[in-house]
Amino acid sequence: MDPDVISFAVVAVVIVGMVASLAPIAVWIIRGVKKTPTRELPNPLYEQRFDQLQQSVDAIAVEVERIAEAQRFSAKLLKERADTPALPR
Repeated sequence: MDPDVISFAVVAVVIVGMVASLAPIAVWIIRGVKKTPTRELPNPLYEQRFDQLQQSVDAIAVEVERIAEAQRFSAKLLKERADTPALPR
């Protein structure tokens, strides 16, 4: 047989094999791109936990504000006490 014919046959077999192996991969990629993502409904347990966490953070913020207000008040009293002269002995 002619060596050119054998080379052509080998190249043809390789090309057919590559197309046969890459076609399913290409189809899989195309289907994956076209597929619309499905949105899952939020789990009520997560919603409840999130609400509880949000309430806890709000309560902590209120307490921190109270602590800050008490600290400002204490600092004001200490300043006023330092401004008043001490009683002579």
